[in-house]
Amino acid sequence: MTTTSSPPAGGHHATSGISLSMPQDLLVLSLGLLAMFTLTLWDLLQDNEAGLWAKGEHSHGPIMLSMALWLLVTRWREHTAPPGTPPRQGWCWPAFAAGCLFYVAGRALGIIYFEVFAFIPMMIGVVLLAGGTPLLNRLKFPLFFLLFMVPIPGFLLDPISQFIKLHISIAVTNVLWAMGYPITHTGVVINIGQYQLLVADACAGMRTLFMLEAMGIFYLNVARHSSLLRNITLGLLILPISFTANMIRVIFLALLTYHFGDEVGQGFLHGFAGAVLFLVALVLIVSIDGLMRWTASRLPSSTR
Repeated sequence: MTTTSSPPAGGHHATSGISLSMPQDLLVLSLGLLAMFTLTLWDLLQDNEAGLWAKGEHSHGPIMLSMALWLLVTRWREHTAPPGTPPRQGWCWPAFAAGCLFYVAGRALGIIYFEVFAFIPMMIGVVLLAGGTPLLNRLKFPLFFLLFMVPIPGFLLDPISQFIKLHISIAVTNVLWAMGYPITHTGVVINIGQYQLLVADACAGMRTLFMLEAMGIFYLNVARHSSLLRNITLGLLILPISFTANMIRVIFLALLTYHFGDEVGQGFLHGFAGAVLFLVALVLIVSIDGLMRWTASRLPSSTR
């Protein structure tokens, strides 16, 4: 009885939430999938055309994967199987088939985007095989969040990215001009003093905005607010918060370059500005969330 994969609902394993309660055959399957996708992970980290995660504009991929897997394991440990009803596992095989199709096509045609995406239906198949639709429902958000690790082809996002960079350049120019700095812009090229700054994708493009959106969505899910209105409001505010954080980063780099020279602006502090970007976005999200919580606590209960 101790080797079964579905212990009784009243037993210790169903309530402790300590292990993932994964049978041995499913563990072997998971290790096989891990070995298969190790090749893809290796390619993503190489310094070549397929090594997208080694490039600045896609370097958020490992972070998104780590966050999704952490949340998946955490939620899996919290899951308890409903008593008396065997899990519905039949949909795991179409999921595995879809994953294999994308993986084989990606390896054969050299399309790294297909290979990375294949990991998601494969994980859905593992979850369905382990606990059926109840477990899949429990883990639907971390499985959805895996989408943010998939590199996005440039032909899809470059037009949108150009639009965002242009408006960030306009906003930065207006702010610094109002502060008395000699600044103009031509498209996405900012001229401040004797220096020129190109607003690149890694600084303020759609991919950066995409990662900030992902962090905001992750925060909303982990915070688990019970108020639907609060969740919707925060979700809608993530986009302007991300835009503002990107703008502050470009202002920071422009001021560094103007006051300390191009070497400082493009050196270590240029990379440090990336940390400033995400710190600003996180502070804005938490601050607005705190303000909404403070406001809600002072409203009559009937109006919340």
